[in-house]
Amino acid sequence: MNVVLSIEAIHPPLAGIGRYAWELATRLPMQAEIESVRYLSDGFWRDLPLVDQPASADAAGAVPAASAKASYKSRLRRQLGQLPMVARLYGKLLPLLAGRQLNGVQDGLFHGPNYFVPKTRLPSVVTVHDLSIYRYPQWHPKARIDRMRKAIPEAINRANLVLTDSLATRDEVMQEFSLGPEQVRAVLLGVDEVFHPYTPEETAPVLHEFGLQPDGYSFFVSTIEPRKNLTHLLAAYRALPDAMRQRWPLVLVGGEGWQSEAIHDDIEKGQREGWIKYLGFVDQQLLPVLYAGCRLFTYPSWYEGFGLPIAEAMASGVPVLTSNCSSMPEVAAGAAMLVDPADVNSIRDGLRQALEDEEWRSVAKARGLQRAAELTWDACVRNTVAAYQTVKAS
Repeated sequence: MNVVLSIEAIHPPLAGIGRYAWELATRLPMQAEIESVRYLSDGFWRDLPLVDQPASADAAGAVPAASAKASYKSRLRRQLGQLPMVARLYGKLLPLLAGRQLNGVQDGLFHGPNYFVPKTRLPSVVTVHDLSIYRYPQWHPKARIDRMRKAIPEAINRANLVLTDSLATRDEVMQEFSLGPEQVRAVLLGVDEVFHPYTPEETAPVLHEFGLQPDGYSFFVSTIEPRKNLTHLLAAYRALPDAMRQRWPLVLVGGEGWQSEAIHDDIEKGQREGWIKYLGFVDQQLLPVLYAGCRLFTYPSWYEGFGLPIAEAMASGVPVLTSNCSSMPEVAAGAAMLVDPADVNSIRDGLRQALEDEEWRSVAKARGLQRAAELTWDACVRNTVAAYQTVKAS
């Protein structure tokens, strides 16, 4: 089978959809059923760029690129993409350019891993990661909403099969677009092998650089933006006894997102009071150690299509607190402390138990490791190839 994979989402630092596209791009060529993979980005054929990766990543066929320069370009691209005029122009040109390239492909299957499928005579698959622009439009810039509310229905209409990251999102897509169960397939994401338990001796040198101690902090990692529910997480943490906050400060890792000014004000206040440490962006090589060294991973997000950090934390052998809605209970599969993201008291009580209840913590660690072992990128890619075969057979 010959595959054309769209790789616009691959740019450093890898996270979310970019991570998903990267794993497909690097692992698909190693599948026995795949004869060739070509990469399409912004309407042109591309080599696969090499971005900063954990040590275990196998980037066969990738071409080195300057990460700092690429990171700057990706930030600039995101900022420009929020301008309505730029978004409209991009939305018109990209399908035309991509369609022109695909017209020259005689045999193959197109996969858009980031909501997009151009006009093409090739059989096609699209991945829809979540429907947050429909469920919670207040969390997105207007230009993004306008672009995505046009692109998603077009892609679904053009695709032979829709993939989602979870059964929860599959149900939402089927309901929103009146699709039958045979038209939408859930393919769960995976966890990189670098996320695993580390001993305190292994984590201590890295943690020391940040002024942290093994088992001495709660952890949160994601872009700092409203949909991650940091406002309620910070309010719940503030409601804990001061001694608990000082013993286990809340460590936040993530770049600045859209409409994050008020959140940063809360973060700065907590830093002055001594119970928050905001590290900003950190090197991806350090994330596995920061996960494994924490007392508790906290992720009471409002909404997720999958919630990859939940799986990464479970694989790291640490207890997880997350929300009782959308895909998060499905990903945690009984291994996490589930809280109501709308209820600060629910989050506070969950934090207290998850930090102090040793019996619960022991069970959560064991169940989390077991669940994470089921979530591998190899399985994700194998299931994706199986979906391709279904499309080709039809």
